[in-house]
Parts: sequence; C-alpha cells; structure tokens
Amino acid sequence: MITPQKTVTTPHKNTSKTTLTGIVGLKRGLLELLTSSRTSAESGSTEPIYVRALADAVGASLRTVETTLARMVREGLISVAQSKRGRGGWVSYTIEPSLLQALESAQNQGLIPPPGGRPNGLEGVGARFEGPGFGGWAPVGSGRRFVAGTSRARITHGSSEIPDDWLEVDCHLLHQEQVMFGPSHIRQVWKWGNVSLDELRLSIEAFAFDIRVNRKTLRMGLLNGFMEILKSGPYGPPANFETQADSIRRQNIERLEAYRARQKDLDRRESDLAFSVWINGMSEARLRQWLPAELQDHPLESHAVVSTLRLVYQQGLGHGVARM
Repeated sequence: MITPQKTVTTPHKNTSKTTLTGIVGLKRGLLELLTSSRTSAESGSTEPIYVRALADAVGASLRTVETTLARMVREGLISVAQSKRGRGGWVSYTIEPSLLQALESAQNQGLIPPPGGRPNGLEGVGARFEGPGFGGWAPVGSGRRFVAGTSRARITHGSSEIPDDWLEVDCHLLHQEQVMFGPSHIRQVWKWGNVSLDELRLSIEAFAFDIRVNRKTLRMGLLNGFMEILKSGPYGPPANFETQADSIRRQNIERLEAYRARQKDLDRRESDLAFSVWINGMSEARLRQWLPAELQDHPLESHAVVSTLRLVYQQGLGHGVARM
C-alpha cells in the first residue's frame, strides 16, 4: 500500500459549469483513464498514478502527457490531490465534480464507455488496455488499475510511439453527430497504416458532413462502419462535400458577389436618377442639338433618342449644353 507523501493544493479557475464540450483528443483520453482509475466509483480522486504509465497507455511522449495534464489543471478540469516527487514519484488527481457528473451522464447515455463496460460496441479506454501485457491498468471494478507500483507495457507501432500530432486530431465534428470516435480509434487507424494524418482529418470532416447533410447510415453502425472503412483507406467524400475551409471561402465569395451586385444596382439607380434630372431640365431645342440628323424627326421619348442622349450625358457633352 502506498502512503501519500505530500498533499498539494492547486488553485484553478471556477468550473462549476464544466461540460464535455470541446474536451477532445488526448485530453479526452486522459480524462477517461483518470475516471477509470478512481479509488472507487463514488470517489472523485484517483489512486496514485505514474504519469509515465499514462503516457505508455495512450502511446504519447511523457513530455506531451505532462504538458496536457498541466493544461488540464490550469483549465480546472482536474486538480492535484496528492503527489510524491523523486524516484518512484506518483500523482493522485481529483476530477472537477461537475465534469465528473457530465462524464457519468455521458456513460449513462452510452456516449462513452462506463467503467468495466463497452456500451453499444463502443471501443473505449476500458477495452484498449485490457488483456495480457497490460497488467498495469483496467477499469474501476475489475480489480486492476493503472496505478503506481504495478507493471506496465509500452504500446508501440513498430519501434516508435504514435506521433503527438495524431493524438491532437480534432474529432468534435463526429462527436456532434454522436459518433464518439476518439484516441483509441485514432491509435488503431495509425497502427493499420493505411491512412495518412491529413487523410484521417479529411475523412473525419467528410464523414461528419455525409451524416449531417446526406443523412448517411451504415449497416454495422456509424462508428464501427467508419472504422471498417478506415481499415482499408481514407473515407471517400460524397459528391456534394466541401471542407469547412471551402465552405468559408464559398460563403465569403457569395457575400462579395452580393455586395458587388448591390453596388452595381446602386450605381445604375443613381445614374438613372441623375440622367432623368438632367434631361428633364433641358429644353427640347437644346437636346436636339446633340442628336444626329437621322434622329431629328424622332420623338424625344423614343428609345433611339433616349439612348443617344444618355450616351451624350455619360460622355459629359451634355454638361456643356447645360451651361450654354
């Protein structure tokens, strides 16, 4: 049994209304691990944990995980309850109460895996590290936790860890469509090696678009179907797909075109009004001075006469007549 060596009080901003919105990527994966490493299902604090072990579990570098945990503390998502420095050092974290409540609510709705379970076929953190070679972590209630003093195994791809930028892939577009694609799925896609990082990002955006706009469905379910597709390569965008960047550009172009159309309309109306004022202020004799011989006998209201006089006005010749 580990005896706490030091209690640390970490100030952080008030997060009484913290929700899961915007908590994605590595933050989400670490938060699920911490939630499943609590001392009990009723507790908000984890057992003593090696940060190195967390890094091994998510396949990220120690520095990246330390930086992310520190950011989560600053943002008030978690706080340091106890810690031991030096050789064999460990940390115990407390999850912000309203955030823990949001996590439990999401678990009850089947949006993320509950401790010890895998709802609706969702492959969550509880499934990622169970089995031989992962004796250092298992969900609360299973009798095994990813805590200080236990063995651990490094998850590798060949001889290297999953690159940090893969763990920072933004999945919120899929989460908005209730497809809880997360760190465990990203790691699996990286391990398969059939999709590049850019292709994965585009696949996420295209699939979310297909669900939202085209009401896309898959026989085996959206999440499982998406993973099955990524096993062979990137997701093929639908014919009407446009990226968010393209959508922003298109909307900007449409705004500029509408603005230009309004300007042209204003210019035309202003020109028509000015011409009307000019022609109505001129005598017929003066106007006919500017007409060619073949139009002298035409009524001033005729299209040919008006067009000729408009050209005279636009060329500025009419202003000279007005001053005569």
